[in-house]
Amino acid sequence: MVIKLAKEHIRKIKKRYKNNPAKIDELKEIFADFEQFCYKFLKIKTKDGKIKPLILNEAQKQYAEEVFQQIKNGKTVRVIILKARQMGFSTVTEAIIYYLTSLQEAKNSFIVAQDSDATGNLYDMFKLYYEKVPESIQPMTQRNNAKILTFENPSKKKLEKRRNPGLNSKITVQSAEKKVLARSGTIHYLHASEVAFWPPSKKKVHLNSLLSALSKEAGTLGVLESTANGMDEFKKYWDDAVEGRNDFTPMFFPWFRMPDYRKPVLPGFELTEEEKELKQRYNLDDEQIQWRRFTIRNDCNGDPRLFRQEYPSVPEEAFLLSGEGIFDNEYIQRLMDAIKVLGELYEVDHIKKTVIKASNGELRIFRKPEEGKRYVIGADTAKGKSDGDWDVAYVIEERSGEMCAVIRGKWDTDLYGKKLDVLGRYYNTALLAVENNNTGNSVLNTLFNTCKYPLLYLWKKGDLGWNTNTATRPVMISDFKEAIRDQLFAIYCRALYKECLTFIDKNGKPQADDGCTDDCIMAYSIALQVRQVATKWFEWYEKKQKQRKEQEEDDGVGWI
Repeated sequence: MVIKLAKEHIRKIKKRYKNNPAKIDELKEIFADFEQFCYKFLKIKTKDGKIKPLILNEAQKQYAEEVFQQIKNGKTVRVIILKARQMGFSTVTEAIIYYLTSLQEAKNSFIVAQDSDATGNLYDMFKLYYEKVPESIQPMTQRNNAKILTFENPSKKKLEKRRNPGLNSKITVQSAEKKVLARSGTIHYLHASEVAFWPPSKKKVHLNSLLSALSKEAGTLGVLESTANGMDEFKKYWDDAVEGRNDFTPMFFPWFRMPDYRKPVLPGFELTEEEKELKQRYNLDDEQIQWRRFTIRNDCNGDPRLFRQEYPSVPEEAFLLSGEGIFDNEYIQRLMDAIKVLGELYEVDHIKKTVIKASNGELRIFRKPEEGKRYVIGADTAKGKSDGDWDVAYVIEERSGEMCAVIRGKWDTDLYGKKLDVLGRYYNTALLAVENNNTGNSVLNTLFNTCKYPLLYLWKKGDLGWNTNTATRPVMISDFKEAIRDQLFAIYCRALYKECLTFIDKNGKPQADDGCTDDCIMAYSIALQVRQVATKWFEWYEKKQKQRKEQEEDDGVGWI
């Protein structure tokens, strides 16, 4: 069992069923199985106003199984859920929290909804759970004016409370509209509901406060759950979970996982080409397609783009852009799905000047260097801050343009320069072009003066690196768009395609949407530009190497 049943419940059950050991065994079995507990003991109010047992659908089961498996494994459980609208994840999360809090002693649960209406709905859900469970497992509770269920002996007699204190557990439900949340006390089970719709000015502060108050002990639970709402704090947590930069388990649930999202097919029903592709890609049936049609027409004002945010099929669809996307996101998604070369992760060891296989390395190699081939590296630079943009560099093969490797991370400028030095030499002394704007000059200084990298691209005589400016940027983006649209070169990097999904036209200027990055796009665009003139650089370098070798041979003869 993942719970330690409270003494209050043990006493009640033994007293009530002292002559019925089979019933006690049955209860033990139910307590050990959360799905059974929901069906046997918890009641919900359905959309048609009826009170019925809580029967978990497949998506809810998957989520609950993940939570309880992690608890059984002794983990500190952190889960982030990105979902389509109204799939019942608040219902099952509140069921999990009620189960863990109402059956055990000294547990403190905290639930935060986006506004006062949602807070009332979630509190009513807990009240219904409490009112409908069997008396034998209904804990004593005090009356509360606030939206708090306090499980303890309501008696005012000190001796009675000392003899039978109750659980000393509680469930608090509050609104994200409040100025302050969870500034005192420890939270054991946390549910942050519809995080993306919390007041923007309070979202980050509230999350920091709640997660700081959440216990780090094994078996504690923190759930961030929401439908997407643009490029916000929730998206940052989601992206970090997907990339492994935090310890939240990311769980995505598309609209077609909801059993209710289907409608009867009407006479004369015919699929459009788009619907045929969707049906094949996601294994949908005609009733699901009919529901999608109805919802787009009636709930989304005929806008498929809005449907994709509210009812996404893949995570990338969920986060609606603030401007018009540069690319057709359906097309970009197909390109992502078609990636076959996943590559392997390596660590760039600038001390030993080599690359080493590492499961969490910052370098992903798709094609290793081959003798006789020439390579080009385009590098974008950042400030090296943990909350800033990314340092990104792509290695492409000069002749074919095939993507061979990508390095992505956040480093101090000197360290980034040393890593690029190792990477460039590893790829047969690649032509290395580092953007010289802002921090790029510091990276180039390390490459030129410390590492003495032999083949650095020069923007103009005496000016190291690539310069992105009002003249070069439009050309870079134009060539990049052409490369993506026409699939001119083999691309294997999902991070690059993900940036394409959030690359928008903002007042006539292509750039990353608010809260997003375009570091991969810029680094790859630099590589594409430099590749066009790489031949003359390699010829110059090879000529220089030949001259040096001849000079060394002449010097050797003279010495003899």
